[in-house]
Amino acid sequence: MQKKPMTERSLRAIKTKNKLYQSAASLIEKYGYDNVTIEDICRKSGVSVGAFYHYYNSKTDIIVEFFRQIDDYYMETVTPELKGNASENIDVFFRHYAKFHVDQGIDHTSRILRVEGDFFLDKTRYMYTKLHELVGDAKQEGLFNKDTNSEQIVDYFVVIARGLLFDWALSHGKHDLSGNMEAFIKLAKLSFI
Repeated sequence: MQKKPMTERSLRAIKTKNKLYQSAASLIEKYGYDNVTIEDICRKSGVSVGAFYHYYNSKTDIIVEFFRQIDDYYMETVTPELKGNASENIDVFFRHYAKFHVDQGIDHTSRILRVEGDFFLDKTRYMYTKLHELVGDAKQEGLFNKDTNSEQIVDYFVVIARGLLFDWALSHGKHDLSGNMEAFIKLAKLSFI
């Protein structure tokens, strides 16, 4: 079944929501999350406060939007590619982690990394639960020591990936995030044999 084309109204709504998101990200990067108000975001984007509340319930929802985007990317793009053995699937998982952030760009990634809060630590998000599933598969296939706690392995991988992402953003992309991600994840997998 073919999708219906989007209406002009739907396209405007997407554009407005994106304008709010980009304005908020820019202001938060410049002034810090706590120093930016909804009114500031609306003023910068040229959107009314009432319209803001049509798209978001709070300022925090804008940050949550980024994490929803990456989780959607993992559901729609990454999960269908996970068809190899457990080791290959873990490689695919982290290859896409690097790709997503490279595609978003250093400025966008830097903004997200500067936001305070527990967004990065929410283990109920799809990305975390999928990685936990992949680690469980790896343990079943004998790739990882069965006595090692899966949560510990997931945490180890996530800290490495987040650290590489942070270093990539700090260095303004002066190193190959994808190449480093592949090399470090390969070493990390060896740690749990």
